[in-house]
Amino acid sequence: MNTDADLVARYALADLIGRQLLAPPTAADVAEAASLPELAAVMADGPEALAIAYEYLFGRNVYPYESIYRDEELMLNTAVAEQVAHFYAECGFTPEYNIGAPDHIGLELILLARLIATEHTALAQHDHALVRWARQRTATFLHCHIAAWAPIWVRAVQRIPAHPFYQTLTTFLLELLGSELERLAGEQVSHTTYIPLQPANPAADETDLSALIRYLITPTKSGIFLSRADCSMLARRLGFSIPIADRFTMARTLFETAGQFDQVGELIDMLRELFATELAELHRLSDTQPLWQPLLEPWVARLANTNWLTTEQ
Repeated sequence: MNTDADLVARYALADLIGRQLLAPPTAADVAEAASLPELAAVMADGPEALAIAYEYLFGRNVYPYESIYRDEELMLNTAVAEQVAHFYAECGFTPEYNIGAPDHIGLELILLARLIATEHTALAQHDHALVRWARQRTATFLHCHIAAWAPIWVRAVQRIPAHPFYQTLTTFLLELLGSELERLAGEQVSHTTYIPLQPANPAADETDLSALIRYLITPTKSGIFLSRADCSMLARRLGFSIPIADRFTMARTLFETAGQFDQVGELIDMLRELFATELAELHRLSDTQPLWQPLLEPWVARLANTNWLTTEQ
């Protein structure tokens, strides 16, 4: 639909979700989010609890930057971030927030909102050329950026029971993106050549275990974002705990400790169970909204390969 009310609602929802994901919520943010009944129902404990959950989720576990998911460097401001910044410039979009890198999911949603608002204004002014431009830019941004990684990020968030507010918010995010894919089906998409950064050469003395860990924590290889919370959860299921550290160290400690207790086989089974669950969720999304399928196919293939790889260990 492209009615006046529909476009206004889409713009407002994209803008609200984007701003809620940019920073821990203020009292004003909480009041605004409460305008949606589904969010109001899961935020009775106020901004303090949400701020704690925000830091735990996005500051310590599931980093909300596209480059972490689509570049092998696992760093901010890499090749994909530069592409996002270039796209912003082409759209005349200057982010008003300084949050570390341009490819933050919140900023990407705010750009999406601005593009939908531009389409709405152009329709009101009968500016058909601007309508076409806005729709094509939106379709391109969906396919080449935000919708190409958001489902993997959302799944990593939803595996962590930090607060139902953020699980509900990210569900809204996926529904909005899926709805936009449907609304803009058939629009011309200007695909750009994506050349990922080359990873640093591994140390000469890197062990097979280190190579496996680096593979598992690199989403563009493994098909999943393995968070620190995931590592802690797996350790608890095995009956021990591991100290909080960076993701590589925690995953390595997880395997090493499992080895000490002769539980590597159990750990592999748990990882395969996790991969199977994620594969099922990606297939469910594709089955529910088939327009997701081409965007999810690379992730499905990576996860399937990771499942096979862990079986061989």
